Amino acid sequence: MDKKEVIKISFNLLNELLLLIFGIYGIIINCFTSGFMGNGSAFLYFTIQSNIAIILVTLLFFILKIVNLFLKKDLINNILYHIKFIFTLGVTITFLVFFILLAPTMDASYLISMTNLTVHLLVPLFAIIDFFVFDHKIKLKKWSPLIGTIFPLLYLAFVFICVSLNIRFNGQLVPYFFLDYETLTWFNITEKGIGVFYYIIILLIFVILLCYIYYFIVKLINKKKKE
Repeated sequence: MDKKEVIKISFNLLNELLLLIFGIYGIIINCFTSGFMGNGSAFLYFTIQSNIAIILVTLLFFILKIVNLFLKKDLINNILYHIKFIFTLGVTITFLVFFILLAPTMDASYLISMTNLTVHLLVPLFAIIDFFVFDHKIKLKKWSPLIGTIFPLLYLAFVFICVSLNIRFNGQLVPYFFLDYETLTWFNITEKGIGVFYYIIILLIFVILLCYIYYFIVKLINKKKKE
C-alpha cells in the first residue's frame, strides 16, 4: 500500500469516527433536552431515526474497513453500498428539510446549539463526505436510485401509525408542521398554507430528484476514476 492510499484510508476512518462521535453525542443530548424533539419523544422523529441509521451503517463500514486492512481483502459488497446509499439519502433529507423548511421557524438559540448542529448539520455533512469521497463504488442501475425513497416513505407510514395509536410527538399531533392535517387540511389551500397532501407530493418529488442527483454524481465520479 503506497503513501497516498494510507493517507486516504486514514482520512476515511477519521471522517467516519467523527460521524460516530458527533452522531452518538447528538442523539444523547437530544434525548435529555427540552427542544422540539425532546421530552422523551426524540426517537419518534425522522432526524433521530436517520441519524441512528447512518450511525449503524457507518459503524459497520468502519469495522469492515479495519478488517480489510488486516485481511487485505474487500468485504464491502454492492448490497452494503446500496444500504449506505439509502441511509445517506435519509440523513441528507434531514439536513435539507430542516434548513429549508424548519430552521426559519426556530429560535436562534436552538439553531446555534449542539443539540441542533450535531444531528442536523455535522452528521449529515460527514455522511455526505463519506459517501462521495470514500464510498462511491456503488453500482446503480437506471431505477436503482428510487430505493432512496424507501426510508422517507416508511417514516411517513410510521407517523400515521403513531397518529392512529394516539402517540404524541412532544405533545404535538405530528412531528412536523407540514404533516399537520388538522391545521392545514389534506387538500385545501388556505391562508395557513397548502394541504398536507400537496406537501407530501412536493417532498416526494424532491426526494426522487435528490436520488437521481446522487446517482449522476456517483456516475460522474466513477467515470473520472476510470479515465
